[in-house]
Amino acid sequence: MITKFPFRAAATALALCLSAPAAMAQNGLAPEFAPFARSNQANGPEVDYEVWTGLLRDIVLDVGLSDRDPPAGRPILTGTRINTGNTSRFRFEGNRVVYHTMSDEYRDAISEYRRDLETLPDRIDFSRLSSDEQLAYWINLHNVAVIEQIAINYPVTRLNNFRINGQSVYDAPILTVAGVPLSLNDIRLRIVFSQWNDPLVMYGFFNGAIGGPNILRHAYTGENVWTSLRNNGAEFVNSLRGVGTAQHELEVSVIYEDAQPYFFPDWERDLREHLTTLAVDSAYDQVRRGGRVDADVEAWEIADLINGSSRCTGGAGDLTIQSYSGNGVRGPSMCGTLPQHAVELMTEVQVRRLELIRNGTYGRVYVRDIPTDDPDTEEDESQR
Repeated sequence: MITKFPFRAAATALALCLSAPAAMAQNGLAPEFAPFARSNQANGPEVDYEVWTGLLRDIVLDVGLSDRDPPAGRPILTGTRINTGNTSRFRFEGNRVVYHTMSDEYRDAISEYRRDLETLPDRIDFSRLSSDEQLAYWINLHNVAVIEQIAINYPVTRLNNFRINGQSVYDAPILTVAGVPLSLNDIRLRIVFSQWNDPLVMYGFFNGAIGGPNILRHAYTGENVWTSLRNNGAEFVNSLRGVGTAQHELEVSVIYEDAQPYFFPDWERDLREHLTTLAVDSAYDQVRRGGRVDADVEAWEIADLINGSSRCTGGAGDLTIQSYSGNGVRGPSMCGTLPQHAVELMTEVQVRRLELIRNGTYGRVYVRDIPTDDPDTEEDESQR
């Protein structure tokens, strides 16, 4: 029987302490990460992330599905109509975190939540969690830490230039779990990628920039983790920031280059095979067209509504932003009015939504399953 418990009440719900796994981790897990070996449990305790889902619904704007049409023209950058928004061709894609509306109470709540997540393995026997529960835990902890660091240091404009104590935000040891100092890349590459043999795990990790996979408006859980990863992967692959539109080569996101040693040992063949399981319509045609594969698609502008603009200060009152799904994102605003580039984004979201409704295609991307005759490539989902 599965015991479900809120992680904030873990200490009283389960009087357990962290114990070393019976077996060492697989797939070359480094010795310092041995306490985080992937579980072989089929069931066990469930972690309740309802608090994180509630916070995400308050701070994340769902921008909706990409139409794969690059924005027409570019923002004016000089003169009296200076635009502090990002100039990337992906500027109308990717969900946004409304950092500029966050009060101190929101930032404190996110920090408190990160601390609770961080100490969860000190309060329960981590090896008793199922593989899916562990995966959801690592993704949520990573994403909470990303949003916390950006919120604390806001305004931030480009995430590839974001440093903590002289190190990249992704390489700095900003977390401590079970006494082990961890960076965001430790979680993503050295714990998750090293142990979960499925490229779908790439799409759970929000890096804070518009060029990466989306931050969702709900937490990952042991129950929804694979469905959420597949949906988020389909959104990403079918966007311009996942698969580009070059004529003579296949342009893909730089996230695939990071993942190459783990999931795509035969780079071009393995990556194309993966992409065809998620791509539809023009993205599918692009993947099947052929040509050299080049992982050069990137956009490091912050995934927020106003591009980390320090010019958006002052003002008063509340700002309610209507999301793509119809749910409002509400919080105390630092901006009495939105800057022009944020208005352009909101206008684009509404136009795209109306077009999808008019065409009868409003909703999620449909996933294409490619049949295979090779039984060696058919992997049982429980072994991922």
